[in-house]
Amino acid sequence: MSAATQASLPSRVAVRWYQLAVVVLAVALAAVTALAVFLAVNNPTSAAGATATSGTGYSGTIDDHPCWRIHVPC
Repeated sequence: MSAATQASLPSRVAVRWYQLAVVVLAVALAAVTALAVFLAVNNPTSAAGATATSGTGYSGTIDDHPCWRIHVPC
């Protein structure tokens, strides 16, 4: 092996590890993004100003809906 071939071998290995790290981080970012979207869609109370319109005909916020108020005896 010549000196140039031996010098390029470690740099190839470093590039492969760098590529692997970038792919792993990209997959992790995609997984976290998908989880955040999943939780936001399936948890209606997490959205700011969520409205209660599913079959009730009521179009106010959930906090204003009479069924969601805390009932305190007078």
